Amino acid sequence: MTTEKLPYGHLTMPERSTRRERTGGPLGSLVGVLGAAAVFASAVVLAVIVQNIGHEMGNLRAKVERDQEEMAKLQEKVAILTVTTESCKLRADRDQEEIAKLQVKAEKSDGEITKLLALAQRDHDDMAMVLSLRERIVVLETQIRVGGLPPNYAEQTSASPEGEQPGPVGETDSGVQNNNATMEGHKRSKRDAPNSVRIPLGLGCCQNQAGRDGRDGRDGVAGAPGLKGDPGQKGDIGSTGEPGEGAKGSKGETGLQGAKGQKGEHGTSANNGVGGAVYTRWGKKTCRSGTTTVYSGVAGGTDHNQPGGGTNYQCLPTNPQWGRYQDGVHHARAFMYGAEYQLDTNVPFGSTSLHDDDVPCAVCYVPTRGSKLMIPARNICPTGWTQEYDGYLMAGHYNHPAAKEYVCVDEQPEAVTGGHANQNGALFYPVEARCGPLPCPNYVEGRELTCVVCTK
Repeated sequence: MTTEKLPYGHLTMPERSTRRERTGGPLGSLVGVLGAAAVFASAVVLAVIVQNIGHEMGNLRAKVERDQEEMAKLQEKVAILTVTTESCKLRADRDQEEIAKLQVKAEKSDGEITKLLALAQRDHDDMAMVLSLRERIVVLETQIRVGGLPPNYAEQTSASPEGEQPGPVGETDSGVQNNNATMEGHKRSKRDAPNSVRIPLGLGCCQNQAGRDGRDGRDGVAGAPGLKGDPGQKGDIGSTGEPGEGAKGSKGETGLQGAKGQKGEHGTSANNGVGGAVYTRWGKKTCRSGTTTVYSGVAGGTDHNQPGGGTNYQCLPTNPQWGRYQDGVHHARAFMYGAEYQLDTNVPFGSTSLHDDDVPCAVCYVPTRGSKLMIPARNICPTGWTQEYDGYLMAGHYNHPAAKEYVCVDEQPEAVTGGHANQNGALFYPVEARCGPLPCPNYVEGRELTCVVCTK
């Protein structure tokens, strides 16, 4: 049997199937679509993850930058604290040097004080010696006037040390001391006083006769005051005395009951615990009937062109009282001006005669009602409240620097007598409604607002 050899590369291969046959038909298409969708979803998730990672990296980068800024600030603070510490050290060194200098000065001062005390003591001793010598001189002059002395007396007194041997000078010294010790001020007898110099016997005019008695010596010079003695010890506390004797008196008898007193006057009616209400009636000089006028005055406040000072109107009495004051205008102060109406039309009070007139006011007290209420944009009080007065709302101009509070000016305003002058100061303008934030048509654009003051 023979076989035929085929050349290399010419092997018989089966025929390749079509693509549709390989994928298995419609099911294969669906699998491919799902795979593509899965790949797309994976890509989207991956993109989201990458984006989140980018955001996190950005946040971390921003945090690192903030930390670096904080670190830089801390380094600056550390540098400032270092400089401050060094300056404090330098200041402490300077203070220690000053303290050392002051200690040296104090030591020098102590030495100077010691020297001055020694000099003072020496001067005191010298003064005592001078006084003693002066007393001796006085005694010697007295003895010389009374009688003669031996020719060599001065030599004997100068050659004899003081207090060594009894001699004329020694006796004189003892006499001077005895004279100084006598405080009663009387003169001692010439026989008792040893302030005379004894002349030795055999020296004089008559050796065999006794000499005449000498004259009384002069009072010696007062000695220097002695040092102040130490305070004595505190004495013992005395014993408590014995209580006094005596019997306690008996209780007296009860007296007779007195006659019944007269009935007191009827008191004022109570306010049921209410303390009363106080309000200011702007534009009027008096209060309504049934109330008490505490005082009447004129309205005042900060000038309309001044941005500082108070913002509320004040009812100023016409009779002010003063305490401590300094006349003259000082800039470190707040200023109080009078107030004027600013009414360039006959609305809302129906008259233009009040323009530039000063505004009066009255402070009113209601004893029977304890609460007070001002209602803007109403001219009738709520039920249960008593109407004190009604009028129109007024305040400062909207464009002036000085803001003012809203007050209710009486519907029939008055003017201060003699107060018509365009001096401005604090100004009263009517208040108009402006639509927008205010609910319209309940409020009307540009219409003047009313007001009412109520108590309860």
